Amino acid sequence: MLLAAVTVTPRADGAGAPPPLADIDSAGVLEQVRSAGGRLVLVNVWATWCRPCLEELPDLLAAARHHRARGVRLLLVSADFPDQRDAAAAVLARLGADVPAFLKAEPDMPFIERLAPEWTGALPATLLFDGQGRLLAVHEGRLTRQAIDGLIAAHLVQSDADPHDAVRAEE
Repeated sequence: MLLAAVTVTPRADGAGAPPPLADIDSAGVLEQVRSAGGRLVLVNVWATWCRPCLEELPDLLAAARHHRARGVRLLLVSADFPDQRDAAAAVLARLGADVPAFLKAEPDMPFIERLAPEWTGALPATLLFDGQGRLLAVHEGRLTRQAIDGLIAAHLVQSDADPHDAVRAEE
């Protein structure tokens, strides 16, 4: 089995050094979702050791930038261990991540069950919430840019039709 390694070399002036990721638990994620100021909030749980996660991140960031003006927000939560915090931050710095990013600081099962009981814990995981923190959709596995755009578009149309009646999507 081959593992992909991500190497980031900080610039000599220190400007390329990634910022540390703040710890977050499930309650903190839900608070971030509610305070994000978005119509829709994507929460992506990823890890540096997860190749599909690393392949998906550029598409997630591009989609978030593209849909930002329509009220779509993205939060990234690394499922790496605390001693991998710098590596996770380095990945995000290399990608130019300009969204809130955190390191999961809660045991797996409580984190999973509080955010989305139907989520098996597989990575990557993308959870879609409305601006009030209601879970709308759960997707496990890598999403392509086209799939991300489709997920967002479907739920923006739904929220335009009736913003007070968010219906949980069956994925």
